[in-house]
Amino acid sequence: MTSVLKILESLERDDGLEVSKLEKSLKLTKKLDRDNLHIAIKALSKLGIVQYINDEKLTVNNGLGFIKGRIRCSSKGYCFVVRDDQGEDIYIREDNLNNAWHGDSVIVLITKPAVKRRAPEGSIQCILHRYNDTLLAKLESNKSTGEVKAYPLDDRIPVIIDLENGFDNKKIQEEKDLVYEIKISNYPIAQFNAKGSIIRELSINAGEEGDIELLLSKNNISRNIIAPKVAPKKINLKGREDLTTQPSLLFESWESSNSPSLPALFAQPNEGGTRIWIHSPTVSERINMGGKLDQFLKDRGEAICLGNNWLDFLSESLRSASEFKLNEVNEAISLMIDINSNGNITDWKFTTSIICPVKIITPKHLKAINNRKVTSKSIPIALKPLKDNLEVIYTIIHSSKLINNNNITSIKLDEQIPNLERLSELKKAIPGRDFHGWSKTYDICDSQSIVDVYVRLSNNILAKHLIGYKLPFIYKEREQIDTTSINDLTKSALALDNNINVNIDGNITISQVISSFESSNQKKILHKLIKHIIPGIHLKLYKENFHSENNLDDNINTSNIESPWCCPTLNYWNVFNQFILTSLLNDGKNKPSSRSKHIIELGKKDSWKEVNWDIFPSKIEENIITHSNINLIQALNEIRKKSKSFRNNIISIAQCREAQRIIGKEVEAIITGVQSYGFFAEIDDLTSEGLVHVSTLGDDWYEYRSRQNLLVGRKYKKTYQLAQKVNVKVLKVDILKNQIDLELVKDEDKESIKTNDISIDNDSDNLS
Repeated sequence: MTSVLKILESLERDDGLEVSKLEKSLKLTKKLDRDNLHIAIKALSKLGIVQYINDEKLTVNNGLGFIKGRIRCSSKGYCFVVRDDQGEDIYIREDNLNNAWHGDSVIVLITKPAVKRRAPEGSIQCILHRYNDTLLAKLESNKSTGEVKAYPLDDRIPVIIDLENGFDNKKIQEEKDLVYEIKISNYPIAQFNAKGSIIRELSINAGEEGDIELLLSKNNISRNIIAPKVAPKKINLKGREDLTTQPSLLFESWESSNSPSLPALFAQPNEGGTRIWIHSPTVSERINMGGKLDQFLKDRGEAICLGNNWLDFLSESLRSASEFKLNEVNEAISLMIDINSNGNITDWKFTTSIICPVKIITPKHLKAINNRKVTSKSIPIALKPLKDNLEVIYTIIHSSKLINNNNITSIKLDEQIPNLERLSELKKAIPGRDFHGWSKTYDICDSQSIVDVYVRLSNNILAKHLIGYKLPFIYKEREQIDTTSINDLTKSALALDNNINVNIDGNITISQVISSFESSNQKKILHKLIKHIIPGIHLKLYKENFHSENNLDDNINTSNIESPWCCPTLNYWNVFNQFILTSLLNDGKNKPSSRSKHIIELGKKDSWKEVNWDIFPSKIEENIITHSNINLIQALNEIRKKSKSFRNNIISIAQCREAQRIIGKEVEAIITGVQSYGFFAEIDDLTSEGLVHVSTLGDDWYEYRSRQNLLVGRKYKKTYQLAQKVNVKVLKVDILKNQIDLELVKDEDKESIKTNDISIDNDSDNLS
């Protein structure tokens, strides 16, 4: 099925495109598909979205003020279009939705401009691409007609789906713990409901594998994308630097057999500092950009951690060809970095290479190293297999500490994941990956935490290198944290722990705030508060093409941006940036003419300053421009959102399953958040939060004080505030919504309620 989005992408050219060539571009061979395309073109022409020019050539009409964006709906029915151009969100009334669903990519026309604090209003003109072609639903039967309808579990999609395949009404009554995956065959139009068929039934109580299937379906992630029968390209070893005599090491914490392959590391002393090598598995050199294998990787987008194993990103053949194998010659893309004794970069060089890793360094080894006394001459049993490599390991660890202390490209916070076997792989650091705008705190005993330090440094170096050559690349944009939010956070922190040393009078950075929490007894709660104010990270494209003026925003400090490339087994944006880098190293012109004797090493730091000629032949430049487009970035950002949502869900469902085991039992918890409707408390043993609703606090009428993060009783002045320890009982667990309902356990023997010694304002923000 061809979406409107694909049609418009094919027509985004100034000179237009004939319909016959459009059919070939979309690979439409069947008459029915061609007829549907003509119907779509006719409808788009009437809307003014496309127009004919130059004798039957079609092109996109950019003159009517149409805006592209994505629908975002709330469970309460409010809908907005989040614009692709990063402009102000557009409010959409229900009667202007035109049957668009949450997540759909749409074209909107503004009908009312923004007034004061009100957002502009708009009307959906066209749905470009449907976000959901499958969804989870509950079935309900109409008592009068006996018809069975499907109702999506996601309450942001309040629609009714008519089932095309029959269903037994009795089964609905008998199997109440079942939900159904529905394949949409016809989306709603005018007054007609959507139509769909049942793909499979899923039980809410089918164990860990059942939970995974539920969450994959919920987040629209497919296990069944079939890899094309295309063998990876063989890499020519000619011109690659031979580094096989270098005893490089693999630092790995993941233990599952299908975990992604990570970079290898080597380090040695160099002129008072350290010379470090990061060797990345090469994936981009094994595929044809734009080919079937490349499209497969774009569709997959990212490796998904399922808790204690993985849903692969690479095809099996590509994985086997690219992953590093011990004591074998492996092709790699390598980066040599020189740092001084303070951890500052003095030089670097990119090169294609061959390497031979010799050992795997695990958390077991790092714990033994960390526990070993500096003055000890004996080698622990766990380290004896690494006896010949200890000097290199110590150098890598020492340098990682220096680099981590200098790292200002990421915010590092403690990540609280339950210590459960089903989440064992998730507990390890994922090098270079930020799911929430922050990354996991540096952990000397996590092998991948050490790799993460080098990956982020390497990503930053590549960004500087490609900016120097004015080449396009994908980078991670970190949104600025509002100063007011930082100040409010600081005040809340001081209320929790007045020993924190923070100056709230001047400008303070989030890094300074985090540093001030290190020795606080309330560090865990304070880190939770920080996580609430940190905005997300988005992928963006630097330079749409070589000749555009679409540079990085002037407000972005280019020394702090990351261009991911070291971990191409994790996601497609690493593969894309590897493609740009290897194009430079393998296909870039390293001298002005064939007769010139002066050769430039294109991978060396500052080498671009010596280049005053076109770096690529026109054919290669055109290929790079073709694949460097904004549509790719939008698709990858959507994949990132799905991956983030799945990660959150799989942690939450594991916590909910554990909470089910203690329903009705009294447990100790700590208050981690206060709202007008109640407070959230984290059960210590589960690191899972549940809600104590204000309606269950029946001993008083409670007011919410937002400035002080507390609830206070009007009559008895009893308070509930951040970091307060309470005893609670698990009332109910909703697996589908990932919600835990708690009830406060009160001491009935105490007749008098002690008043918390805290100053309370007379004004309240809200009554509950």
